[in-house]
Amino acid sequence: MRAIGSLVAHQLLAAWRGWAALVLLIGFAAGVVLLAVAGAQRTDSAYLRFLEASKASDVLVSPVNTGLTGYYGALSQLGDVSAVAPIAGLHAGPIGPNGVPDFSAAVAAPIDGWWGHLLEVPKLLAGRLPAADRLGEIAVDQIGAADLHLHVGSRLALGATAGNARLTRATVRRFAVRVVGIVVLRGSVVPVTVLDHEPALIASTALFHLLGMRYRNDDGAFVKLRPGITADAFGREAQALTRRYPDTQGHVFAADERTQAATIERAIRPSAIALAIFALVLAVTAVLVIGQVAAGLLFAASADNPVLSALGMTRRELAAAGLMEVGLAATAGALLAVAVAASPLMPIGPARLAEPDPGMNVNVPVLAAGAPVTVALLLARVAWPAWRLASAGQGERAAAGVVSRRPLLARWAARAGAAVTATVGVRLALEPGRGRTAVPVRSALAGTALSIAAVAAAFTFGANLVHLVGTPRLYGKTWDVALDFQFSTVTPQMAERFLGRVPGVTGWTFGNFGTLGIGGNLVPAIAVAGGRGPLMSVTMLAGHPPSGPDQVVLGSSVLRRLGLQVGQSVPITISNRRQIARITGRVVFPNFGQGSLTPTDLGRGAETVATVVTRPGTGRRAANPGYNFVLLRFAPGPRHRADIAAFARSMTATCAQAGQKCVVRDQRPNGVTNYARVEGTPEVLAAVLAVFGLAVLGQLIMLSGRRRRRDFAILKALGLLRRQVSLITAWQVTTLTGLALLAGVPLGIAAGRWTWALFARGLGIPPVAITPVPLTVLTAATAVLLANAIAFWPGHTSARLSPAQILRTE
Repeated sequence: MRAIGSLVAHQLLAAWRGWAALVLLIGFAAGVVLLAVAGAQRTDSAYLRFLEASKASDVLVSPVNTGLTGYYGALSQLGDVSAVAPIAGLHAGPIGPNGVPDFSAAVAAPIDGWWGHLLEVPKLLAGRLPAADRLGEIAVDQIGAADLHLHVGSRLALGATAGNARLTRATVRRFAVRVVGIVVLRGSVVPVTVLDHEPALIASTALFHLLGMRYRNDDGAFVKLRPGITADAFGREAQALTRRYPDTQGHVFAADERTQAATIERAIRPSAIALAIFALVLAVTAVLVIGQVAAGLLFAASADNPVLSALGMTRRELAAAGLMEVGLAATAGALLAVAVAASPLMPIGPARLAEPDPGMNVNVPVLAAGAPVTVALLLARVAWPAWRLASAGQGERAAAGVVSRRPLLARWAARAGAAVTATVGVRLALEPGRGRTAVPVRSALAGTALSIAAVAAAFTFGANLVHLVGTPRLYGKTWDVALDFQFSTVTPQMAERFLGRVPGVTGWTFGNFGTLGIGGNLVPAIAVAGGRGPLMSVTMLAGHPPSGPDQVVLGSSVLRRLGLQVGQSVPITISNRRQIARITGRVVFPNFGQGSLTPTDLGRGAETVATVVTRPGTGRRAANPGYNFVLLRFAPGPRHRADIAAFARSMTATCAQAGQKCVVRDQRPNGVTNYARVEGTPEVLAAVLAVFGLAVLGQLIMLSGRRRRRDFAILKALGLLRRQVSLITAWQVTTLTGLALLAGVPLGIAAGRWTWALFARGLGIPPVAITPVPLTVLTAATAVLLANAIAFWPGHTSARLSPAQILRTE
């Protein structure tokens, strides 16, 4: 054992520069991998920890009119309720350049001390929350701070008008407020609902009491339920309670905040998945590349093995010494990796905004497991080379491997009459050599092929992601334009008047927003009704659209979560009426959202048929039947886009009366929008992997140029010119790259399509996969060009060798 220790110390000191470089390389690669793994965990859990820190509610309840006249107090007395935090939306907004308030920014004020302190505590980015008794203080979420260019200490002019007053300069009541805090709300981490996308301003309780009910726009209450109580069951209790409070107008909207939280979690998860995939691919590539470097260091030290063997050291002892050298370097690198991984760079994306404890974070389980795994993987990678190099008297030969004849491709090139530069280049690319001319051809080819396969898979997956984002049919939209009036309505007669004369319109379908109770869950839903032409429905994945109110279609996520199947009959709750409905299909939904209610999203949603328009929550036919939205289809052809643009312009005045932009052309669901945010991740990953692949090729060409100097010297002595020697290197790297492309591209495309199919099934969208042929061809051509660029300088160096000097020393 003492002999092994002495040998290891001698070898490490003799080649300390090489071993130090290996330690740094291990530390960097392992540190990045561990950072990505820990970051993936931290990213994935950030929003859940945000909700815990903010004491998040379970349900948001909002009556049709108001619950401030005793309803919320009664709600807090229900046995299923743990806490209630009421909040009022004010008919107010920042004063615009025209002197009137901009109501697109939502101004809300807590009614009592619960909101923001005991329930729904926002994350403070700067400053503090407004004091309850100071009407001149206000806080703003990070969206509002960016849109309105505010910071702590900023002065802001607010304007408020009574709900029934005409909006003029004279009717605006002005207030000067100071921003005391910038906050992150649960909905502003990843805006999901319609209201979440707008700036949010949190005023003081004193301001609400000063203005009073005349300036109230709406109100609601965040409710914390007791353990085991479902949102659906609570919603029925909340609805029944409205009978005692006429000011609620007999109906409440109940939004399952846990559904919204799950939607935001799904929005953050792509970043975590991207980090995890990045870590996996980088780890595999790093093991190959760093293992190759470590094997090279062992090979350089193996020249003394015959002498050591003659002095009495066994093959087992020599191999143990080599593994101990690599193990010590790996241990030092792993310790360095721990320092790199314990950095404040994570989490990434929206999770960074949600992270309740930003800054330095040490993931002890990941780091504790990562260090020994790093050492074990590298030792496993070099175990066989170390054993072969320890062969007594045959270290160099064992490292190189014996080649009995020229590679088949080189023999084929020679028989075909190829130029000598091509023949020699192909041979050097495929022949590992022996002794001092040995080069790790097989590992380099495997590493390059793996990198190319990973690049091809990343590009294939990324192309399919872009295809999803740009193809409305894949995310459920089968119409051209939607007219969305939110809580306002349009009657069939009104629609006939202004749609019947619109050029290009071939048909329309009416619809209402709502929620559907099923299996104890509140699912965002729509109900459609015929207008003109065929009834339009979302994209079907299985089954058929509903044909009556006793039929329903559900998203894939809903079916999977509740363990349901197409064809089953299940009890559902619609407008507080329980009934039995048959599931007739599985569908994918675009974005249908209303106010602060959680919208439909890919595999999450329900659709049924509205045969009778009813007043919400009453079950009675309304005096003025109306619908919340209209789906329109335009005639295809050269004027398709022009007709849609003209229609949008013609609806400007009508939409202004509704207080919003009601012509909706982009209904991408949140799931698609969230994945669109990371659509550049595959390209970034591909770039990193391409660098690793080029590094493998570059190392091989440089090593080949040094160890095959004698071969190049002989070729020059036989009459080859410098240009021809450079061409040999070019053929060598082109052959290696070509073979790696032949193996890696088909494997990568297949892996990319298979991964996309799994991804699509998980999202609940059509599993349609495309192959980016032009991009693949461009990638192959770029790989060959870059490989030759990497090999240019080593080839130039080999071409300038002096044959006499090399042959004399060799």
